[in-house]
Amino acid sequence: TEYEAGPVNAYLFIEPEPVLIDTGVKSEASWQALLAALAEHGLTPRDLSRVVLTHGHVDHFGQANRLWQEGDVRLETAVIVADRLTNFSDYWQKRIAFYRNIFLPQTGLPPQMYQFILTYFEMVAANYEDVPAQALHTYANDAVIQLGGLDWQVMHTPGHCSHQTIFYQPDTRQLLSSDMLLKRTPTPVVELPADGRTRQPSLPTFMRSLDVVEALEVDVVYPGHGEIFHDHRTLIQQQRTRILRRTEETYVCIQGGCHTAAEITTHLYADRPLAIQFAGLWMALGYIDLLLANGRITAHEENGIILYETHQ
Repeated sequence: TEYEAGPVNAYLFIEPEPVLIDTGVKSEASWQALLAALAEHGLTPRDLSRVVLTHGHVDHFGQANRLWQEGDVRLETAVIVADRLTNFSDYWQKRIAFYRNIFLPQTGLPPQMYQFILTYFEMVAANYEDVPAQALHTYANDAVIQLGGLDWQVMHTPGHCSHQTIFYQPDTRQLLSSDMLLKRTPTPVVELPADGRTRQPSLPTFMRSLDVVEALEVDVVYPGHGEIFHDHRTLIQQQRTRILRRTEETYVCIQGGCHTAAEITTHLYADRPLAIQFAGLWMALGYIDLLLANGRITAHEENGIILYETHQ
């Protein structure tokens, strides 16, 4: 992909019917990579029976429409994901307006970063379109679906995004973790709020989802990015420890005079490329949200910018 997250993983079940989990971004390079991978198993898009989508981010569903158009494949996702796919364009226009008019001004970001984020969002909105409602079939957020001849439990694990789903196979102790569990901590994305105005905390939600995943008996994890891995509990503990350490760094930063999200992001991600700083803004806000949830800092708005302070 052309995104900071790097290559995205799609997974193929061959028997008893060919089923694809996620699709990659909408690009010719990604399409050719998918065709080549299918060809290794003697398959083309027309041979796919189903395409199952874990969440509504473009690097995971980007080629769904092309697969449906060229392969007449059945597209499936959880109920909580469906609206992000079928109303993609409307959602993104509203999200851009939220970022431009409310969220970004509140962070105190400098103009260069402000414009970088809006330009990126406008590019995404222009390059992707809705998944046709008639192409998409939904299952319950806690459904059991058939993959590879086995029953997989659908689980809603918000945090990276509000509609993230994963698939768990208890008998073989396998987990298709999508972007819920990666070798590096997923970013807690700032989404369009339900009321269009009030940003919802993502990292505290992600931490609760980590607890849910940690309780599962898992031997092998198939993530949305990066290599397949084992020992998910050790990884989760490492991520939890790192998040708490960075949260403490954020607290010290606020104590030392950083009062806006922009100042905190600059402190935590100094000298990093803009794309990393963008993801860093989401992470910094996550650390801020943890501190707010624990009552260790306060927030108030001044001249349209939200300021954070430690208790005196």
